[in-house]
Amino acid sequence: MNRPTVCTVVSCGETKQDLPAGETVPARELYDSSVHPCKDRYARHSEAYYIMSAEYGLVRHDTELAYYDRSLDELPEAGVRAWSHDVARDLERVLSDGEFDAVVLIGSETYVGALRSHFDRLPAAVLTPWQTNDDVTGVGRGMSWCNDESRWPENIDSLEEIGEVVSPAPREV
Repeated sequence: MNRPTVCTVVSCGETKQDLPAGETVPARELYDSSVHPCKDRYARHSEAYYIMSAEYGLVRHDTELAYYDRSLDELPEAGVRAWSHDVARDLERVLSDGEFDAVVLIGSETYVGALRSHFDRLPAAVLTPWQTNDDVTGVGRGMSWCNDESRWPENIDSLEEIGEVVSPAPREV
């Protein structure tokens, strides 16, 4: 049996490094909240790792980013819809090009929920462990979930070991 190929997408963080104007860092290093290192640790054990940024949309973890101050919580409903459409379109392309079996979305309900209406168009199974795992009842337990090496994509034999499949990938007929 082949191990499933997994792309992990984590939400950005509200707190960020205070960078001088014009300076950039890799996206995964920009966010400095207490929860981001756990999401980062999990995602680095996937075949691909992206961040859903309120400012930049879907970005690879190593994309150079400058400081920004934007959150989906601050955007009007139309802005969130436009953001989710763009992120879903880009994620659809990433998943198709990489021939992934699944995408794991790790983040708050604000970010994951904004994408929910697009799940059925993604060409891979969608897993949202922070929203569907009964053990994850808060940020601390979400951090613990991410730090559990048995759930890391490189250590699993089936998607069910990560969590509930929310939206199965479309099947060829």
